[in-house]
Amino acid sequence: MKRAAFCLALALAAVPALALAQTSGDLTPLLAAVDATRNAFEEAVISARATQVVDGKDASSADFDVYVKGRDLGLIVFRGGSNSGRKVLTNGDRMWLLVPGSTHPVPITANQRLLGGASFGDVARLRFSEDYAAKATGEREQIGGQDCRVLELTAKLPKVTFPRILLSVNEREKTPCRVRFFLASGKEARSVTFTKFRQLAGKTVVAEMEVRELLGSASRTVTRLEYRDYRMARLDPRIFTPEGARGL
Repeated sequence: MKRAAFCLALALAAVPALALAQTSGDLTPLLAAVDATRNAFEEAVISARATQVVDGKDASSADFDVYVKGRDLGLIVFRGGSNSGRKVLTNGDRMWLLVPGSTHPVPITANQRLLGGASFGDVARLRFSEDYAAKATGEREQIGGQDCRVLELTAKLPKVTFPRILLSVNEREKTPCRVRFFLASGKEARSVTFTKFRQLAGKTVVAEMEVRELLGSASRTVTRLEYRDYRMARLDPRIFTPEGARGL
């Protein structure tokens, strides 16, 4: 289990005929509202826990803080346990692992594991409204007692890990129900279900989601991500550098 925790060491009635004709531009406000549940504050510190669930039982967990500043800057700091002190620094699409006692940051990718099926990309600041074009599928599905509209998203840039996504949305609440990620081969690789939300400073934010990896050895596990506390803060840009991050 410790090995698994380190490997990641680090997201969302019938349809009237008019809906079938909607373009990605028409759907952009809805995608932006969905994004806002995961990226509600431009500057904040989020305390979180990742728990690996195997065959319905909690197997291992990792606590960490996520520092975010704007669209591109992020820092994940592990608190306690075997990974205590490890940090993951993000700047745009680039990520580095900072290990206590090591001189040089280690480049990593967003697909490396945080814990179980959850990756660093699951806690990074992916924005559907900016990174993907959307179209209506004309389908709906029931998820956790919610009537959700299914949208198909296509990546705007080439050579991304998941060029196609199916996003199920609660239109009334403007919250994500489920996200299904597909590889270029067409295989479904990952599913994320949003299980809890909370109100904070007048905004709806994600409180809990479950990540299921559908390929490989992690396919038997579910990783529960709990966002336990959001603290709005003015963050010094210097902490988002390898030198500044080491001081946290």
